Amino acid sequence: MIQAPADRHHDGSDPFERIAVGQCAELTHRLERADVDAFAGLTGDDNPLHLDPEFAARTQFRRPVVHGMLSASFLSTLIGTVLPGEGALWLSQSIAFQAPAFVGDTLQIRGTVRQKSPATRIIVLDLAITNQHGDAVITGEASVMMPRVHTSAPMSSSTNVTLITGGSRGIGAAIARNLAAQGRPVAITYLSREDEATALAAAITAEGGRALALQADVTDQAALTRLVAEVTERLGPVDALVHGAAPPNPISAFLELDPEAMHRQFEVQVGGAQLCCRAVLPAMLAAGTGSIVFIGSIAAEGQPPAQQTDYIVAKAALAALARCLAVEYGPKGIRVNVVAPGMTQTERIDAMPEKAKLLTRMQAPLRRLAEADEVAAVVGFLLGPQARHVTGITLPVCGGVSMG
Repeated sequence: MIQAPADRHHDGSDPFERIAVGQCAELTHRLERADVDAFAGLTGDDNPLHLDPEFAARTQFRRPVVHGMLSASFLSTLIGTVLPGEGALWLSQSIAFQAPAFVGDTLQIRGTVRQKSPATRIIVLDLAITNQHGDAVITGEASVMMPRVHTSAPMSSSTNVTLITGGSRGIGAAIARNLAAQGRPVAITYLSREDEATALAAAITAEGGRALALQADVTDQAALTRLVAEVTERLGPVDALVHGAAPPNPISAFLELDPEAMHRQFEVQVGGAQLCCRAVLPAMLAAGTGSIVFIGSIAAEGQPPAQQTDYIVAKAALAALARCLAVEYGPKGIRVNVVAPGMTQTERIDAMPEKAKLLTRMQAPLRRLAEADEVAAVVGFLLGPQARHVTGITLPVCGGVSMG
């Protein structure tokens, strides 16, 4: 009989967040002859060392040895019911059988969290099984993945295909994960960060979602047309677009600003939005529905920060483009909106002085920077059915820096 903690959570929280490095869990099981017979019947392993007392008596063990994998199977019980618990998927293991186990032994099965990766949701456990004398029976380790469990019914996986430009990292990657968690197939485009994009797509797929990582230059209309055709063939018609691609924007005084830098911001952000919309609008028009979200910036509203002219002017033009498209295509069932984050805790601001980040936090009524997941949730809202009567707006996610 297995004895384990009855620690089950059904409060809607993410069980992965409750796991901590160093956390331990145990369960016990007394091996019975019925266990051996059931295991042999299920697996067909009728080795007489396990089943025939007369045969076993002629070996060094003097009595039947319990199947090694029968003892090891309780590691699966530990992983699936205690640590990490419900929903855990055992990916790999490396175990060593240190000593035989016999009917009548009481096994102590123990797991300890050694590593935890939020990016992949994989947990590495150190494993040990000992008998009632404290002797090691099995030692080893296991890698376990914790898939996300949705608290609401996912959308149909055959619709709501979303194309996300600049989706390999930061806000774009958070948007991809958020939409995939809702059941939306996502196509993540990248220009040069292939490793990050493919790793993200693989992680989404491992969690049961559908994702593609595809190289794309948003300034190349022919390439975008081919991209949309491939996404349509592999995932289905694109009925949502999130345009977040943007080139780097080093701080620069206006008189020192390279005109090519200004051109590049417009080419990628505004021109890229135009070309992406040209690639996806035909299918949306044919379906009579669709949703487009541009990633803008709160810096384009009100008083802008200094020495970021190229970036901010491009973001302002992007918001104007969204309003124009919302007016033109609203009667055809297509909505176009902008999400304008404030300073967000992503790789993009890693090089920024801590003093500047602190000043931004103190200027916000909520006294903190945005998280990428918070921006992603707002994008998910605008793409979803709850926002079906919302179009042409710029929705700030800035902790109250902009109000009105």
